[in-house]
This record gives sequence, structure tokens and C-alpha cells, in this order.
Amino acid sequence: MEEKNTRELIMQEALNLFADKGYAAVSMRDIATAVGIRASSIYNHFSGKQELFDALVQKANNVKNSLHAVFMNAFSKVETVEEEVFIQAGLFFLTGYLQNPQVAPLLKVLECERFHDEKADRAWCELMLSAPLEHEVNIFKMLKASGLVADENAEDLAAEYQSAILLAYLTKDVEQLQRQLRRFYQRIFG
Repeated sequence: MEEKNTRELIMQEALNLFADKGYAAVSMRDIATAVGIRASSIYNHFSGKQELFDALVQKANNVKNSLHAVFMNAFSKVETVEEEVFIQAGLFFLTGYLQNPQVAPLLKVLECERFHDEKADRAWCELMLSAPLEHEVNIFKMLKASGLVADENAEDLAAEYQSAILLAYLTKDVEQLQRQLRRFYQRIFG
């Protein structure tokens, strides 16, 4: 196996095992078995399980940052906010980020680990709450500056928007998210 591919395979199998069994229940030997390598070979790529876990968190952060950059680039060219595009953006946040195959299993692990690991709690809060909220605040500030949103507080709008998405994430009710985003759009832009 090629060095980079082995590292990626280790990370993917570790993520799968952590999501299925929990971080504490998975050993480096379990990961090696899932990858099909000797346990000692993992240490050519990671100094230990914590470094491996940290690499998974960094990978999720990279996905988040990449999606943010693409969205901000596309958004900077918008002169009006169309209802269907607005709704699709919220749906994409749910499906393209929170349910992304590199992010969703990690959020599941972090959700469990956050109650007894401060570092996991910080990572969960960043991926699930802080970064998305900051992103939305920036969007609503841009909308306000361009005159597309009336004189409303960007932080309040972002919190309302994110709460609809988080509710859909927790309940898996995409139709409810569409209805909420449609009502939100009508109230803010209609």
C-alpha cells in the first residue's frame, strides 16, 4: 500500500470503528486488523490513538473550511436571494456538511466523548455550533450590508436559521426543515 493511501485507510477505518464502538472501546490493534496491517505499522503514521483522533478532527475541519470557502465564493456574486436557492443552501448544510461521510461519524463519536473529554467537547462545539453559527452571522451581515436584509440583528437571524437546521439534523425531518426555511425566507425576504 502507498504511504498516503495507508494513512487515509487507517483514518477511515478508525473513524468507522470509533463511530460503531466508541473511542475508548477501540484499540490500535482493532484499527490495524480493520485495515489489514500489523498493529505496529500504524505507528509509522500516528504516534497513538489520540493523534489519530486529532487527525480525524482536523480532516472534518478541512471539510468545513472547504465548504465554507466554496459557499462564500458563490455567495459573494449573489445580487438577490431566491427562495429556492435559500432553501437549498440550508438543505446542503444539513446533507453536505452535517451528514457528510467524513463529518457525520466524527460528530457521533464527539457527541459521546464530549461529556468526559474537554478536547472532544471543544471539537464538537466548534464543528456543530460555533463555526456554523459564525458562518451564518457573516452571511447575514453581508446580506444586511448589501441591503437584502432589513435592519435585523445578524446574530439573531443566524441563530434562528441554525436552530432549524440543527432540529432537522436531530430529528432527521428534512421536510420540516424545508417548511421552516420557507417561513423564515418569507418573513425576512418576502
